[in-house]
Amino acid sequence: MFKPMSFDKEVELFGDSKLINEGSSIQLTNSVSGSEGRVVYKEPINLSNSLSFSSYFSFSMPNETDDVMAFVMVPTSLDLGLFGNKNNNSSSALGFLFEHAKNETVVAFEFDISNRGNRARILLGKPESSEVRNLSFEGDLLMMENGGSTLSCMIDYESSLKRMMVRFRKLGTRKMLDPFFDFSVDLEELWNGGEFMVGLSSTNGNSSEEHVLHSWSFDIRHPTPVCVPPPMWMHPQPSDTSKR
Repeated sequence: MFKPMSFDKEVELFGDSKLINEGSSIQLTNSVSGSEGRVVYKEPINLSNSLSFSSYFSFSMPNETDDVMAFVMVPTSLDLGLFGNKNNNSSSALGFLFEHAKNETVVAFEFDISNRGNRARILLGKPESSEVRNLSFEGDLLMMENGGSTLSCMIDYESSLKRMMVRFRKLGTRKMLDPFFDFSVDLEELWNGGEFMVGLSSTNGNSSEEHVLHSWSFDIRHPTPVCVPPPMWMHPQPSDTSKR
């Protein structure tokens, strides 16, 4: 279980990311265009024996088109030092995977939330040979007030369903909002029961804005039987938007 009160002992920082607020938050990008920051949890994760996980993080970033946040899962064989490299394509938080992890098996998705619409890109498998899925999701997630308010993201992987689900929540509310996307993936088969690392990656493109990570948790758990009702923060099982 990963639930840091202070980030300095739990994660490694790469790119422009740095600790702020006495280590209780991480500033992922600087206030200059083309800034990129990444953070990786130090301990590897193993989901053998049909284990599932939930990950939760809260962050703030403006709602400009080029501002992107990504959740990344990479094998332990990948040199984490590569996370400090800058992308040639600074508008994509997944760019470094295409440049430096072409032959590695990865699971990653990135999303941007703007007044032009909410978008997500999903990468499964080896970047060199895998196709990126482009999705959209509906709802009011704009964060214009005071330069950007805080938004929470909940990621659930259910091994029994072989499905990863992503939901959002605004600061000050208890219910996860309707906007979400989901996709099918068998993580145990993908890595043959091996270990992987989890990380977050952020880029501000041409917006010259700071992105801040306020909290992050990662919990491994036994899969929830399909017959058991979902927790209160969940909506009913969504359709597979990747097939639309």
